[in-house]
Amino acid sequence: MFTTNIIHFLQQFDHPIFHAFMVLISALGITPWVITVIIGITFAIDFKKGLVLINIVAWTAFFTVFLKEEVNYPRPAQLDINLKFSQYDKIETDYSQQLPAAFYEGISEDLLKQTRPTTIDLRGFPSGHTSAQVALWIGLVFLFKRKWMLITGVLMVILTSISRMYLGSHFLGDVLAGLLIGVITSFALIFLVRKTKYMEKNTHDVKSLSFLWLPLFLIIVAPFTPHWLSGSIIGLNLAAILTILQRNFPVFHIIIWKRVAAAAITLILFLIGFYFIHTYQFSKNDYLDIILIAALTFAIIRGSLSINRRLHFIRFRY
Repeated sequence: MFTTNIIHFLQQFDHPIFHAFMVLISALGITPWVITVIIGITFAIDFKKGLVLINIVAWTAFFTVFLKEEVNYPRPAQLDINLKFSQYDKIETDYSQQLPAAFYEGISEDLLKQTRPTTIDLRGFPSGHTSAQVALWIGLVFLFKRKWMLITGVLMVILTSISRMYLGSHFLGDVLAGLLIGVITSFALIFLVRKTKYMEKNTHDVKSLSFLWLPLFLIIVAPFTPHWLSGSIIGLNLAAILTILQRNFPVFHIIIWKRVAAAAITLILFLIGFYFIHTYQFSKNDYLDIILIAALTFAIIRGSLSINRRLHFIRFRY
């Protein structure tokens, strides 16, 4: 699973059109695009279902990033200098002869010791693009129960897996791990949502919203978490909980352009916050960082809901 044979096989089909298509497919798994999709669904189609989707994707991303940093495996292009191309810088030394021979064999400790000090960005295991696509489409199928979503989701996961290997960014083992994380995390969240009967209830209390409280536990393990992700999901969930307990779920306007406008306002504010979080360092304290990011995200979500209500893009069911 950690050899470059399959990557060399895929790259022999290289063609400008095929290459562009693979780059496009891979781009559909990047964080800004996934955020755009889930924010669009949550703030233009169905707020209640959108919260479930956000949490499925967020928890999948959390476990993916955590494993990336803990395992810290190199990427194919950082080991095999003979690959045609990659989205990541190649290293000068060719380590391809030291790659595992057996299918189930992992990368040796000796090879890891040689590559980790000489590369800037490893974190190849698992594939974040794959786990994100799996979580997104499992969540969509569960929430909206459309056959075309199931077919499209399966196709997108397969194409994303192929594109990540074709582009030299991941081994087969990375892709399979991303697939497994996406499946396990998604179904765990779905089980919890079903257990609390969140989807069936018209009015909610603290217990029925329990899955929205879960990210608060990330503060306890702050030194081991990606701060931007933990803080963002905590702040968003707290804003949603307060809104639901105060006013119930927002209802979006029947006019399509007003729905789009509501989502656009939220998305713009969220992406501004996303840029700010990634550009500036809040403090040197892990716990304080997460709390500050959560507070900022909380203000953004509550602010966007208030703006949309005042513009009559949304109303609330009492």
